[in-house]
Amino acid sequence: MFWLAVLVCVAFTVWRMVANLKALAAAVQSLSERLTPELDRLAQASEQTAEHAARLSERGARAAGER
Repeated sequence: MFWLAVLVCVAFTVWRMVANLKALAAAVQSLSERLTPELDRLAQASEQTAEHAARLSERGARAAGER
């Protein structure tokens, strides 16, 4: 009878762990869906900033070459 109680306890624990993992996976999926557009926007802004910095660097190099 003792081992039956242990088995039931272990089965219940595993069942709760699976339920918690499913809930965690759903939360991570939801967060990923919310963050993806923002990360895309940040990547685009970063690319634009890098292009602007490259143009400024070229302009600075030309100005230094003209002196």
